[in-house]
Order: sequence, then C-alpha cells, then structure tokens
Amino acid sequence: MPFVGLLTFTPWEENLYGHVDHYLVLSYAIHLIIIFGIILLFLKKINPKIDFSYTPDISPKKVSSVLNKSLITLVILICIELFVFGAINIISGVTSRGDFRTTLGVFGFFYNAVTMFLPAGIIVLASIYYKLSDRRKKFKYKLLLIYILALSIGVFTGFKYTALLITSAGLVQMSNYIKIRQLVFIGSLFLGLMTFSAFYFMRMDDGAIALQYVFARATSVAVEGTVGVYNVFPEGGNDAWMNLLYAFGNKIASVLTGYSVTDPEFLKVNLTRYIGYMTYPKADEALSGAFNLTVTNFGEGVYYFGKYYYFIYSFITGTIVGYIIYKFFRTRHNDMIIFHTMINVYMMVVVFPWLMGGMIANLFGIPTIVYMIILYVVLKFIHAEIIIRNKS
Repeated sequence: MPFVGLLTFTPWEENLYGHVDHYLVLSYAIHLIIIFGIILLFLKKINPKIDFSYTPDISPKKVSSVLNKSLITLVILICIELFVFGAINIISGVTSRGDFRTTLGVFGFFYNAVTMFLPAGIIVLASIYYKLSDRRKKFKYKLLLIYILALSIGVFTGFKYTALLITSAGLVQMSNYIKIRQLVFIGSLFLGLMTFSAFYFMRMDDGAIALQYVFARATSVAVEGTVGVYNVFPEGGNDAWMNLLYAFGNKIASVLTGYSVTDPEFLKVNLTRYIGYMTYPKADEALSGAFNLTVTNFGEGVYYFGKYYYFIYSFITGTIVGYIIYKFFRTRHNDMIIFHTMINVYMMVVVFPWLMGGMIANLFGIPTIVYMIILYVVLKFIHAEIIIRNKS
C-alpha cells in the first residue's frame, strides 16, 4: 500500500516532503521485486501442507484448559491496558492518541508487550490448540471470543494498525482453514473497524471522511517519511549508524550518545522522529515523541545506502524475511508448539512491521528481546498442565 501512495501523493505532501520522481517509483518497485524474489526462493524449500493437525494425544481437557487460560489472561491484559496504562482516557476522549504515548511513564516500556506481543501470542497458541482438537462447537466459540478480546486490546489503543497486527498473527495461523468468502468478510470487517476507529477516536464529522482518511493513511501518508528521506538524504545519512542505537532503547541510547532524549541530535537514533523533525512544521511534536513519520523499509535502505545503492538493503531485507517465513513453515509440528508460536509472533509483530515502518534495530533490540521473554513465560503458563496431587 505505501507503494500505491507514491502514485497518489498530493501537491500538499510534496510541498512538505519533496517531489516524487520516476526514479523513486522505479527504485521502490525494484526494491519490492528483489524482496519477493528472494522470498520465493525460500518458499521453494518448504512443504506448505505440513501443519498442526488433530491428534488424540491432546485431550479435550487440555484444549479446554489452554483456551480458558487464554481468555482469563486476555481479560487481565485488557484491565491493565484500560486502568493501569490509562487507555480508558483515549476511549472517553480525555487524552488524544498522540499525547497518550508520551504520558505512559514507567509503564511505557511494557506497553508493547501488553498491547501487541502477548495478545498476538495468545491468539496463535489458542488457534494451534483448536487445530489439534476435535473442533467441537464450544472450542470454536471460545476461540472466537479470544479473537474478539485480543482485537479489543488493539482497538482500545486507538491505533488501527495495532488491532490489525494482533489478529493477523492468528489469521496467518488459521490460513489453511479460511475460505475466500470468509477472507472477504474479514477484510470488510477490518475496513469497517478501521473506518469506525478513525471516525470515533479522531472525532471526524462523518464516515465518508473517515474512510478517505483510512485509504490515505494506508497509501500516501504511509509513504510520507520515505519520500522525505529520499529527498533530504539522497546520498544516505552521514550519521545513519546512530539509528542502530535504537536497539538499546531510548534511555541507554541517550547515555551512549550523551544527548538528552529531547535533543534534536538524539533524534538521529530514531529515523521516524528525525525525518519528522526535518520536514514537518511542528518540530516540537517530533521532539516530544507525539509525532513521527512512517519510514518504510525502502526509505530506511535509502537512509543507510543512498538512493543509488539502496538495493543492498533490498537483498538484506529479502534474506531476513525469507528465512523467517521459512522457519515459520518448518516449525509447524505438534512437538514445537511454543517455538512456532514465538516465530509467528516475531514474524507478524516485528518482521513484517519492519517492512512497513522500517527500524531494523527492532529486529534485535533489547525491548524486543525482553518482550519475547515475557511472551515465552506467559505462553508456558497457558500451555502448562496444572497437576494437583493429593497428600497421603
């Protein structure tokens, strides 16, 4: 969709972020072709028919236990999100989405774990156990409720993208069971949900305007940062290496660089905020973190290697994404449930968003490692059987 945004870029956006020329469009297309080509090479090495399937070794009691604990955990996460993080203020209109991100304080570090990693992991684990079960009706209804609760966690953040990420992990897991008409229904449901979310949380006047915004947000707005990087840093950023420090998180990166997190020089650690500061009229919002621009994977490649050697990054990206997809298929075995769940979440919540929003440091950053560890602990709890022994 960001590529389509190059074709729908408006004069107003060009005035802010620079011109979209033919070379930019061609380069972006070549970037995508390289990535998809490498992915196809990896896909030739897998057997897509191998998947989790019904086994009598998994008792209905075990499946019921996993689904029940998944529901309980999601309810707890919703309570944390609403009343500890304060997302209830977004719903009530007391706090805007942008301001909310800057007021989390000590809870900010764990926000992504609660609102993305854990819900996505729970959906995937529940979906796997549904596949392993005899798929009786009560299991289907519990799984549906799990999806609804997990989707709610994303919706309550006010960010449509979060809800999409969470449920996408489960839909990918259930892809072999989703028919075309169901896919159309799900797509329509997502579009309606995103439109309503824009209408409600952004206080728009009518649904038509909200729908236009959703389309623009997925296309031209999603590529604004990339166009900005292409025009501001055509030869690549002189301090592009600083963007890798994002892997340590803001506080440690601040110590390593010697810059305050509100210092313009520190913004080089976070390209999305840096390019927003360089191009957007409200520089103070970029400094505070209330505003940033999406810089796609292609834009990040231009930032690291310049507009003539971006293809180096294309090959790096294709190899990483292809390998992760390869591992996703290769771990679909009944004895690799937890590991496969982790791979799925990493792929859908970390790797794929990297394609849409850049920040390669997220792939190996300390926050991501911590989130994955938290996810592992929660999955082990849900997956574990509780054994009660009678004292003699």
